[in-house]
Amino acid sequence: MRHREPPRVLTASLALLLASGCGPGPGAPDAPALPAPSVVVVATPPLLPYVTVTLTPTPEPAPSPPSPQPKVLVVGLDGVRYDRVLATGAVHFRQLMEAGTLATGRLEVLRKVRSSSGPGWATVLTGVAPGKHGVHNNSFEGRQFIKYPDFLTRLERIRPSLHTAAVTGWRDLVHAGAVGDLVDWHATSHLKPYEIGDKDAFIIDRMTDLIQASQVDVAFMHLEVTDAVAHRTGVLGPAYREAIETVDGYLGRLFGAIRARPTFAAEKWTIIVTTDHGHKDEGGHGGVSAPERSVFVLAAGPGIEQGARRRDARQVDVAATVFAQLGIPLPGDLDGGSLSRVSAGNSH
Repeated sequence: MRHREPPRVLTASLALLLASGCGPGPGAPDAPALPAPSVVVVATPPLLPYVTVTLTPTPEPAPSPPSPQPKVLVVGLDGVRYDRVLATGAVHFRQLMEAGTLATGRLEVLRKVRSSSGPGWATVLTGVAPGKHGVHNNSFEGRQFIKYPDFLTRLERIRPSLHTAAVTGWRDLVHAGAVGDLVDWHATSHLKPYEIGDKDAFIIDRMTDLIQASQVDVAFMHLEVTDAVAHRTGVLGPAYREAIETVDGYLGRLFGAIRARPTFAAEKWTIIVTTDHGHKDEGGHGGVSAPERSVFVLAAGPGIEQGARRRDARQVDVAATVFAQLGIPLPGDLDGGSLSRVSAGNSH
């Protein structure tokens, strides 16, 4: 990762204006002579001392404090059925719901496009539909990431000073170019696929370390355990519930890492949580049934309505929301719109 000096935070101080006073003049005119019967006497008044006045220059007005720096963290939870999340305690997920907007919906599965991770995460990362990014399944054949890069790569091109990061346990996202080489810092796991729990523990450790110890403006993190459990046991049993509660605990760790940042008071964070696809009750996806196509986008941050519920979730809205929250105009070829009311130019 490129190392950059952290931005300085200026604190405005109040300027005090000191009033100055002045005394009387150096002397008074001679008093008139007083007549006497035989002798004329002239009375000379004593000399008055000068009054010394010290003038204090008015200080320059202190500079206004800088606006809080916007930061965005996107958390991808693989294969999460939001209805099953709402059937658990999921304390941190619910806190995010209270602080922001939960949009739920169904994937628009086009001909030859499967409800699987390749198309799902490609859509989230690029902000365009499969008809543009070209990913129809997990092979990533036909991908058009040079023409439609991920939102981190776009941001690096538009504003290279931003610190970007991506951490994922699915190596294909990096190897296929869904996360581009321009991203400042990225990590992936070399553990075998679906080693339940191990990869996600590695990923959450790396991301919390990154948030606490490094400069980061925009980050993407992808966790797999929920999808792995759903494939093995389905989504109705205790194993899937436990997996949801595990990733909910990971969200809590991320929130704590953000609050622990030395510069947190001078920052304004947006958190976006989303998924790539749903699952059948018995586990499995890739088809066109409603449970397989179940998706959600949960976002909280400046300008995002608190406690709102919507039924129009679209994966393409994630990238658009990232741009809007950073105050950067939306590229014209994005297919989504921001979930916030923050104005960032060409919002849909």
